[in-house]
Amino acid sequence: MEPFTFRRGQAVWDKERSPSLLHVYITVDLAQHPEVAELVRGAWDVLRDFPLSHVQDPWFHITLDQITDEPASRITQRERDMLTVELTKALGDVEPFDITVGSLLSSQYGVIADLHPDEELASLHRRVRDAIRAVRGEEAVQYPWGIQHLTISYAHAEADSDEAQRLLRGVRPGHASLHIDSVHLVDVTADSKAKIITWQTLAEIPLGG
Repeated sequence: MEPFTFRRGQAVWDKERSPSLLHVYITVDLAQHPEVAELVRGAWDVLRDFPLSHVQDPWFHITLDQITDEPASRITQRERDMLTVELTKALGDVEPFDITVGSLLSSQYGVIADLHPDEELASLHRRVRDAIRAVRGEEAVQYPWGIQHLTISYAHAEADSDEAQRLLRGVRPGHASLHIDSVHLVDVTADSKAKIITWQTLAEIPLGG
């Protein structure tokens, strides 16, 4: 593992120029998903001696996209309302669905949980990206989206990834179910030193209208 760096699109997130950025998240309420909470606590417990900043309960999320063209402060309320309307239209016929969280993985920059199956998450991302593009254009969707995950902890120093993975493999149960029925437009702030992401919710967009 090596220290995690927050990014704006494909570049380092410069907090002086962009104190916060708009994102579209699936927020994960651990109180509503006790199996996911148990998985998270298990990871924290076995890696308690590792140099990790754990994601705290209010801030668990799956990133669907990041709006990269302007910092949040320069996106007007009218433009935010337009994004909400376009996202609502794009997701109006998407039915809520369930995914599996896990296995736990030691990654280059911390600890994550794999998410599967991928198809519905990928389809949700494409719809979200098309909605953002329709409102703000191509420059607003420069976030590199790949195989999705749920971040459990961010590394703030170098550590042995192989040893972390050996310990994570012993966490049981190793999987949990997550129900997804909405996405959120959020204004995100990242603390690069503490390795913490927090946000203000701007709009909740339910799946299926």
